[in-house]
Amino acid sequence: MSRFLSRTKLTPRILWEYTKPFVSLATGYLLCDDTVLDHWYGEHIGLAKWQYSGTHHEVVFGIGVTTLLWTSNNNEHMPIDYRIYQKEDDGKTKNEHFREMLTKAKERGLHPEAILMDSWYSVSDTLHLIKNYEWVFICGIHSNRTVATGRGKANHCKVRDVNIPEEGRVLHLQKFGKVKIFRFVTKTGKAEYFASNNLNLTTADMQKVYANRWQIEEYHRGLKQTVGIAKCQARTKRSQRTHIFCAILSFLALEKKRLEENITWYESKRRIISDALFLYLKQPMISLPTS
Repeated sequence: MSRFLSRTKLTPRILWEYTKPFVSLATGYLLCDDTVLDHWYGEHIGLAKWQYSGTHHEVVFGIGVTTLLWTSNNNEHMPIDYRIYQKEDDGKTKNEHFREMLTKAKERGLHPEAILMDSWYSVSDTLHLIKNYEWVFICGIHSNRTVATGRGKANHCKVRDVNIPEEGRVLHLQKFGKVKIFRFVTKTGKAEYFASNNLNLTTADMQKVYANRWQIEEYHRGLKQTVGIAKCQARTKRSQRTHIFCAILSFLALEKKRLEENITWYESKRRIISDALFLYLKQPMISLPTS
């Protein structure tokens, strides 16, 4: 296994060959988010470094993975591309990886109904790229983003200082252009802001579509709990990359099983383990001598 991990090169491009049959090119949504594979005590593990984790809400030591996921109203979890965040090797930020994956998705012929992302990925360069591809985006934005309510610098202010009605409001987002902005208040009293380049989007439709972004959170949880994507203790970067690819491919098999038989990932994994144990106990490869 160690030789396989260290000598095999499996790239994200290969993943698309497996995922493509389950993806509709003309419908569905593309979701982007990142997760950190925790390696708290793996200071010698390749690819691992200190970085912020949204799960722990603090800086942790681990491997950062940015994923582009396809889903539809049937709640699929189909990873079509991913990148490992290692700026020391390739010089790319997470947002640059995201734009690279969007460009690859365009080349593959995808035309999603919307691109869904949180505020971390809603930078101007990314929004312009999505607009150039004639795609719709719905994204979270920080409350300190600058918007204009009219002409002249006097009308420039932070989005948190603008009166946004329940049905949303069309504003000029700095360094981008016109967007429709929505404001929602959580149960804790925190105001959250969302923007879309579809100026005709209603509040109800926006909430319904953006709710699909939760699929990528479920995907990351499933990766860690079912296929052990964060449990590889190999030290070399190549071994870690190979393990991550194999874990994602294994999850894809569980997702296929879930959709076909309407069972959970956890039930699929339990069946694999129980069947393997039964076959081994029935005919063990290493048998004890009998008296």
